[in-house]
Amino acid sequence: MLQSLYGFIMLEFNKEATNILSGQASYLDDKTIEKSLRFIKLLFDWHENKNLISTRDPLYFLKRDFYDTLQFSNYLKKGEHIDIGTGAGIPGVILSILRPNDQFVLVDRRDYPIRFLEHAQLVLNLENISIKKVDVNKLSLSSTPSSVILKNFSNKKISNLPMMKKMSYLYKLIKSRVRGDYAILVLTGSLALEMPNTLKIPHLGEVSVKVNKLISPFFTECKYILEMT
Repeated sequence: MLQSLYGFIMLEFNKEATNILSGQASYLDDKTIEKSLRFIKLLFDWHENKNLISTRDPLYFLKRDFYDTLQFSNYLKKGEHIDIGTGAGIPGVILSILRPNDQFVLVDRRDYPIRFLEHAQLVLNLENISIKKVDVNKLSLSSTPSSVILKNFSNKKISNLPMMKKMSYLYKLIKSRVRGDYAILVLTGSLALEMPNTLKIPHLGEVSVKVNKLISPFFTECKYILEMT
């Protein structure tokens, strides 16, 4: 009974989601929309067994997480991107579907999200992602990416820190693990507006900070991209 109800909910979701994407993201081709909806279906199938994300409403997920990622994609340069603390591949897997010519490295230290990502990679034939099960403190990469991506990344050390101190910590941590010249992009909430235009970080110098607002047609509360270079 519950399984048939869930199947009905996902069927109705597919119909409404297709209409939403056709209207709000008409530039997406049918193949991209189809693969995106397959990913969301797969995500919620796994989410039924053990929590992967914060909502059980696929339509909310589409309007919030997927649509935010859709806009986030416009701020990426071509190349390789590292999604640290990717969890269920939000936003890394979605970005890999939207940008099939770019490469994405998905990093997480937890078993269940990694198993889900490996399954999604196989089922959806995501040839432009690689998956690393590792703590960011032990991350080691041989190449320099175009960007490092974080979405609400946190740990016990920084969870209660003010935004400026939190971003300074993350910048130093990432620069100690990933070599080269690249942008660090953080998808976050309105606390991004507290950030100055320049961060002064000991031993690393001045870091330029830009904040870009993501406009949502579905919510009054907007998300922001905090870019550090």
